[in-house]
Amino acid sequence: MPTVTGAGRLFPPLDRQLKIPARGASGLLVRKICEANRAGSFPKASELLFELAGLRISPKRAQWTTERVGQLLVEERDRKTEEFLERRRVTEAASGQEPVELLVVSADGGRVQTRQEDPDQKWKEDKIGVVYDASACREQAGQQYKGPEPLTKSVVGTIESWERLADHLSAVADRRGQRHARQVVFVSDGAQAIRSLRERCFPDAAFVLDWKHATDNLRQASVVGLGSGPRADRWYERQKERLWEGRTDRFLKHLAGLARQIGPPGEDGPGSDQLRVLANVQDYFRTNRAGLDYPAFRRKGWPLASAQTESTIKQVGKRIKGSEKHWSLSGVEQTLQVTTHLVANDGTWESFWQRNAWATHN
Repeated sequence: MPTVTGAGRLFPPLDRQLKIPARGASGLLVRKICEANRAGSFPKASELLFELAGLRISPKRAQWTTERVGQLLVEERDRKTEEFLERRRVTEAASGQEPVELLVVSADGGRVQTRQEDPDQKWKEDKIGVVYDASACREQAGQQYKGPEPLTKSVVGTIESWERLADHLSAVADRRGQRHARQVVFVSDGAQAIRSLRERCFPDAAFVLDWKHATDNLRQASVVGLGSGPRADRWYERQKERLWEGRTDRFLKHLAGLARQIGPPGEDGPGSDQLRVLANVQDYFRTNRAGLDYPAFRRKGWPLASAQTESTIKQVGKRIKGSEKHWSLSGVEQTLQVTTHLVANDGTWESFWQRNAWATHN
């Protein structure tokens, strides 16, 4: 009698073709559970799966599945970052990669609530980096300047340190062609942590101070120095025009003059709070002066705003931020990886599933 192999279990050829495992959920189901995170929470993901596909997936299982895939993404991200750092230490090998015309890098932070015993440690900062390529869109006479539209966007995030985000962001920028890009631009606000990241990892990138953050600081100076009203509004509009036109020396002179109008107070005397704020604003613009040449940036067709990063942080925040969401540190890091892959459009989410369908088996 011939020997029958595999007797006692069924595994039709179509199951193999669709990558359905012998046990547990299929890779397709696991992926859909992860993608249901777009709904904003694990309970909402569970409801969405039932409403759209009739799948009864509990919120707990949605969480477990998301965190499991997120951990795979954490491990893959860390491995690629370490490979990049080691390669950078060893060699700067040439590549046949087609040069990118304009590569834009940006970073900023959001807020997420975690389950920490110390109330002061509950709110953590989720740090987000964005890399995208674009075609320069130079200023046209008589038209409002909008800057270049992003083409392909990559996103990386972590709740670890800014130094660790810097490593991850450097690795992503390298994969996106930083070394061979015709121009690399780093656009961001002027916060110390982000400035340190830029100076350490992107020293050769042109720096653009985000226009909205610049004008927000200018508005703060006008209100602190002149109060609310027409006089403050007129001063603000004049200085904003000087900033837009690149008359930086005159702009900084008038900013310093506003502080002198208040007069030198005694220690903690009248006006000390206003002077402290104005001193901080002056320092902000002096420190970030390299990013203030807005006329040159417009002529070259570079972005003036970190809007892509701001909108990405809002998308990420929709998933992980909320007074009712209390994360473990590992859980939020894992879910953050799934979320950043979902909001990117660089194909990394698709390629992850092509490489790791075997790893989704329960």
